[in-house]
Amino acid sequence: MNSHMESQPRIRITGQLILGVAIAVAGVLFTLDNLHVLRAREYLEYWPVVLVAIGVVHISQAKTTAGVVGGGIWILVGTVMLGNRLGFVHTNIWNFWPLVLVLVGGRIVWQTFGANRSDERGADTSATVSGIAVMGGFERRITSHEFRGGELTAFMGGGKLDLRDAVLADGQAVLNVFAMMGGFEILVPETWHVICEMTPFMGGIEDKSRSSTNPSAPRLVIRGVVMMGGVTLKNP
Repeated sequence: MNSHMESQPRIRITGQLILGVAIAVAGVLFTLDNLHVLRAREYLEYWPVVLVAIGVVHISQAKTTAGVVGGGIWILVGTVMLGNRLGFVHTNIWNFWPLVLVLVGGRIVWQTFGANRSDERGADTSATVSGIAVMGGFERRITSHEFRGGELTAFMGGGKLDLRDAVLADGQAVLNVFAMMGGFEILVPETWHVICEMTPFMGGIEDKSRSSTNPSAPRLVIRGVVMMGGVTLKNP
């Protein structure tokens, strides 16, 4: 009895879960509107709350700088849009674009103080990866033999992550990806079993990779949200 209860999967609150529930609720509201039960517009004006909720979840579960930045972007965009709709804020979201310079400058300073360890060939030997692309791009090659995953964030930018020389710690790792108006290209070896659990919203995910069918193969799980952007998975 106890063993059966322990085997029950626990619900994990993620950005994908919140986005999925929000889309389902929107569908219900539109249906009720068509049936003249209520006016969907009166409820849908609060939809930016979904962006704020996604941001809060991202920050609460973030393990790297990229995760915190990604969550902050969601919260900023959602808060400004909601404020505009409710009449509390009378400004355009693009008025905050100078904050992008703050993010870029802060990232440069962080890298200068050695946040990421690289060998003489420019390869990253860190056990976790934290990549941020804001109105720009980056290219990272991971050579760690204890790779445990990480977080990638793109806002009006993109990047390339090469995992072909990496070895997964304990045979598994989780990579969280957030891309808004941007995207990533992720290279993985054919010997890995790659599981993509990402959610596209006005964006796309293209999986060109060939995954191993061996049950004991190293396992990489890719989670996250792509909004008005794209993520491509491929082999060498």
